Amino acid sequence: MENIALNSDQLDVLREIGTIGSGSAATALSQLLGKRVSIAVPQVSLFSGDQMSPAAFSMKSEDIGLAVDLKILGALRGGMLALYSQQSALMMIDILMKRPAGTTQLLNLLEASALSESSHILAGAYLNAVAQMLELHNMMLSIPQTIVDRMDRLNILLGRRLSEGGVNYLLPIENKMVIEETEIDLFVVFLLELDSVNKMLKIVGL
Repeated sequence: MENIALNSDQLDVLREIGTIGSGSAATALSQLLGKRVSIAVPQVSLFSGDQMSPAAFSMKSEDIGLAVDLKILGALRGGMLALYSQQSALMMIDILMKRPAGTTQLLNLLEASALSESSHILAGAYLNAVAQMLELHNMMLSIPQTIVDRMDRLNILLGRRLSEGGVNYLLPIENKMVIEETEIDLFVVFLLELDSVNKMLKIVGL
């Protein structure tokens, strides 16, 4: 797998992509929830699929994660993930269901569906913002699939997803969201082919 060594300018561009995407996602989520939503300047990295590990998402192998998996259709080939820790997923469900914080302890089908749909909206806002910045048109997301499992097993499933889809690189964007007074950690992860990574960098002149 070809390695991409990014210089400081290229990292700044990826950080700007993450910032624009997170701002758009915060607006969409605020409108959906009817609550004030802010997202701190995101942490952004780019690495090849063979370097993937739970630690890349600030989690341990035994931690439970919830991943909402979507395919990107259009000018960029690959996919997106909205990845929550178990704690963040449960807090997000309390907000979506208008429950007191700490109420939800286990996920059922209805709650997983609500989180999946809200993540679809959030990821769509992210993708639209990135598409506008890069002047890439006619991009959309597939119907989401939600997976809940230990991070080591999610890692295996994600690795299989990468190999089957011809995806080489991950662009994880770590978002620290504050909804009213509740802080939720969320990774929005772009799964990209090498051609798509190069296209993004070429479009911005790097």
